[in-house]
Amino acid sequence: MNLSHILDGATMIRNYRTSSKPRKHGAITRLWLEKPVLRAGRFVAGEGIIVQTFADHVHIRAAMKIEVASHIVHHKKGEPILDLANTDIDKVLGIGVKIDIVVKPGELYVYREMTFEMNFTGQRPEFCSHSLKKYRLLSLFCGIGGLTTAFVNTGACESALGLDIDEVANNPFDWEGKGKDPSYRAYSIETFQLNYPDSLVYWGDLKSINNLYVPKCDIALISAPCVEYSLLGGRMEGLLEHFVPHMVRVLRQAEVRAIFIENVPKYFNSDTYHSFVSLLQMDFPYVYHQKIDSYDYGSIDHRIRGYSVLLSDKSEFSFPEPIKTPTSRRKRLKDYLSSTKDRTWSDIEGSTMGYFYNQHHQQYSETGFTAAKNKKLLVTENAVEIACITKGYGKIQSNQSYLLDKDQKRFSKFTPQEILNILGYPGWFKFVDGCSNTRQYELLGNSVNVRPIEAIASRVVTALMEIDIRHQSKSSFKVKETSVYEVNADGQIAFIIN
Repeated sequence: MNLSHILDGATMIRNYRTSSKPRKHGAITRLWLEKPVLRAGRFVAGEGIIVQTFADHVHIRAAMKIEVASHIVHHKKGEPILDLANTDIDKVLGIGVKIDIVVKPGELYVYREMTFEMNFTGQRPEFCSHSLKKYRLLSLFCGIGGLTTAFVNTGACESALGLDIDEVANNPFDWEGKGKDPSYRAYSIETFQLNYPDSLVYWGDLKSINNLYVPKCDIALISAPCVEYSLLGGRMEGLLEHFVPHMVRVLRQAEVRAIFIENVPKYFNSDTYHSFVSLLQMDFPYVYHQKIDSYDYGSIDHRIRGYSVLLSDKSEFSFPEPIKTPTSRRKRLKDYLSSTKDRTWSDIEGSTMGYFYNQHHQQYSETGFTAAKNKKLLVTENAVEIACITKGYGKIQSNQSYLLDKDQKRFSKFTPQEILNILGYPGWFKFVDGCSNTRQYELLGNSVNVRPIEAIASRVVTALMEIDIRHQSKSSFKVKETSVYEVNADGQIAFIIN
């Protein structure tokens, strides 16, 4: 198996565990090729494919017109699906085995997950990202790409690799009936890939990514799941600690020179964070940290997060100062709204919102956990601040913000596009087709406010430019210093006059 040939030009690597399919004489390996995988490979429903099995891998490619196809890409509601199961595939892969699916335009390579070495020194594959001579980004736990978007929006960065498992379990499927309908769709990965089509995407467990799949990058972006340290997440301490050695392994392999970390403030007091920084101390001795509220950086929402920047070299880096804008000059909520006329309104009376202001308030007033505590629950279009939007925004919650109608008798949720506007996402950022509003609310609630991160990203880029210019200057000086003389054939020194 020629891995260099297989990986060159790859757009996605999918990692998951195989399932099984019943047969008369026992179960057999089932290779289910998901819609995001087939779309990334540009396979079209109804077209023929050639499936070939070799000693150590399975190769799937689009059939040429003159060939007799071995299989047909099926479809469900117009989307491509492919369910393969035969004795040859069973011999190569096996049931319950973790596999890697390398996706390239028009072809797929499938093989068992490989073991990895901590210090791989082989030749790096080119993958699909074409360098624009910009700083290359590696995003761990990339989600829909909020951190990546903030750095790309500086105009000085491009995405080289986005990594996310996009589900809790390794195998996200609940097979029911004939097993043709997976219960999960990878909206995070698909949205990231939609907005960054020239970036490699690794869809799988961070602990499983092989060093071979990690391209050389300049900046690492890390926004680990905050379920451990968030009040909403239940503070499940210890969940992320097993990621630390693999994060370090991947960052070393990528040879990054700057690391940007975003998370809830409590994360930065954890053993997980301190262990991570300690392991990288020799390579990244310059560590900067700041707690920032997005509202202080020009946003209308309050999203308090911690940010750390780790640099491998000395620079004049510092976090940007908060923007002290008078209330009279701040943007209003209406500046982010699509429309206040053609939107869905709900009556306050008799709804969950009415319950928050009446029975719930009376019953729990002594606890302080009532709607009255959140002064920003119902806001008008002239509001200059709102509450933080969380992943539960699809349901009416007392810690969120909702638009109050002029008659003060009705309210409305913000649309996903309006939340994108509020969080500072650029106009070109889109969600993948078929992603419901409820799912978009979840993805945005788990995302970031782009505005303060973009301000920090500009400082990180400036710091790297400063370091690069300093190194280039030193290199140029050495060249000039050693080129003013030469030693001739007789061993005599002769000065060079330009």
